[in-house]
Amino acid sequence: MTLKSSSMHLIALENEPSSTLGGQELNLLEICQSLANRGHQVSLVYTKEGDLLQTYGQFCQDLIPVKRYQANRKNPLDMVKFAVDFFNDISPIKTTLDSIILSNEFSSVFWGYGLSTIKKIPLLSYLQLPGNSLRFKWRPGLSGVNKFITVSQANKDRWVDFCGIDHQKIDVVYNGIDPQKFSPHSVDEYQQLSLRRDFNILGNRRVFSFLGRVNPNKGIEVLIKAFALLANHQPDICLLIAGNVILEPTEDSPAARIHYLKFLKDMVDDLGIKELVQFIGHVPNTPDLYRVSDVTIVPSIWPDPCPRVVLESLSTGTPVVGSRVGGIPEMMTGELTRYLVEPGSPEQLAEVLNQVTNWRDDDPELGRRCRDHVLDNFSPKVMIDQMEMVLLRTINQYDQH
Repeated sequence: MTLKSSSMHLIALENEPSSTLGGQELNLLEICQSLANRGHQVSLVYTKEGDLLQTYGQFCQDLIPVKRYQANRKNPLDMVKFAVDFFNDISPIKTTLDSIILSNEFSSVFWGYGLSTIKKIPLLSYLQLPGNSLRFKWRPGLSGVNKFITVSQANKDRWVDFCGIDHQKIDVVYNGIDPQKFSPHSVDEYQQLSLRRDFNILGNRRVFSFLGRVNPNKGIEVLIKAFALLANHQPDICLLIAGNVILEPTEDSPAARIHYLKFLKDMVDDLGIKELVQFIGHVPNTPDLYRVSDVTIVPSIWPDPCPRVVLESLSTGTPVVGSRVGGIPEMMTGELTRYLVEPGSPEQLAEVLNQVTNWRDDDPELGRRCRDHVLDNFSPKVMIDQMEMVLLRTINQYDQH
């Protein structure tokens, strides 16, 4: 198909542009920034300010705050207020014939559908979370989407199976990782020791790390149990758990976060590994965490679509042990499949961790092969090329109707 238009105006819908929330927000930032660098116009629509907003301001044509993307559909008065807010909020949004809306999370799809209908521009939904039967409540918005993009074949299959979306309307575009940002060690021995001190790592302990949302779905409890089993065989090890506690929307609150973190710390204490485990919260400089680690662990028990942490860690030359679930097996192919474990099994996770603990001595070239795997299969240029093509094709197909 020959594209009539080679430029676009991307209107990205984000809830909170924040680096503390996870890979979903970082993916959108990188996509928008890369497209802006290619000469496309980008506008960001958001509901809450986050620490990434300043970066968006460096390349966006417009930054447009809106009150909310959702209404309480059981409350007629709230629906009326939502409609008033909607029409007030969309008035500053400028569109052209080459405009397209990109909803970064399904909760903004209905709002995006309204904007698409009024402005007569296409709507694309970026499916970075797993599809399930609960998504049916967003059916009014999903039916108005012109095109979907998701981050793995496994996630595409879930949205087709659970939500009934036509598989031809969903394109798969795998995440790409900047190999310059996520590069291996380039420091001398003194700097490496300094980096270990920054993370309070004592002596020559092997370092296992988790990075992401601290959430039951991410398998944190399985990880802690597995690490306790591993500590019986590997005395000189430690575990760094990096990330903020962020629970599911129906359960999340400041009090619930505090309670869950206490629950995890009590579990660590009860298992007798308190001296070996650190909860270090949000880490701004994630490449340093990967570089100081011997192994990164992704123990998800939910169908994780395409967690960035896998690619980021591998790109720095740090092996990953991950769950055989969601899109993770699509990321860890070839020889890396030996580091996949069944989700929810502390015993199997501990066994594989025990096998890989001393890779620096047993297989010192493993780190280079991990990085090569990312360079060969998850290029950021390929990701943006594919995103750009899908967006432009969707604009042109919309114009033909």
